[in-house]
Amino acid sequence: MRKTNFLSVLILTVVLALAGCAGLDFSGLYTGSGGSSGSSSGSGSSSGKSSGSSSSSSGGSSSGGTVKNADVDSEVRACFNLVNEFRTGNEAYYWNKDNRTKTNLVGKLGTLTLDEGLCRAAQIRADEISTNFSHTRPNGSSCFTVFEECSLRYGTKGENIAAGCKAGRDTFIQWKEENEMYEGQGHRRNMLGDFTKIGIAYTYNPSERYKHYWVMVLAK
Repeated sequence: MRKTNFLSVLILTVVLALAGCAGLDFSGLYTGSGGSSGSSSGSGSSSGKSSGSSSSSSGGSSSGGTVKNADVDSEVRACFNLVNEFRTGNEAYYWNKDNRTKTNLVGKLGTLTLDEGLCRAAQIRADEISTNFSHTRPNGSSCFTVFEECSLRYGTKGENIAAGCKAGRDTFIQWKEENEMYEGQGHRRNMLGDFTKIGIAYTYNPSERYKHYWVMVLAK
């Protein structure tokens, strides 16, 4: 893997999405090599914020911690499957900055692997954003420091966060941002990015406004 300077772009825009489940989301965040770095903000056509769960240990507890929950696990799997269908289907495109032309990736992307280590990292972040909804971690460091914390080493990394939706499908629709133009398709570009692995996690925190919190991490 070639080494270049890492790029990090974070546009702190919050958008309310009233269709489906009410909530909000921040931009996707990207760091790594290559020309298309960063993700702008925006909410998808229907859904608020949500968060996924790691492969076998996630879900909600009354204190906002994680517990084993087969229903939550199935929601994570549903979101994961939709991401791969999106990447390999006929909607694999996003608007360019001019908002007139599109980057067409139909037939050019492979499927992602749901990775246990990335799911663990995503679960840590989902727990964190349930009380501090930001790409910045509670200790003030970048969201990507969770990779080092979990002994994960990748050259290209991305993060999407969301809240307010319980279902994995609704969260995917939020991140898909099909009714947005370039500035609102940061999450979409992340899902269609040059990644090979993905982790998704969910946390339920009934004491917080949006209750349902999702994180997607992507890596190569």
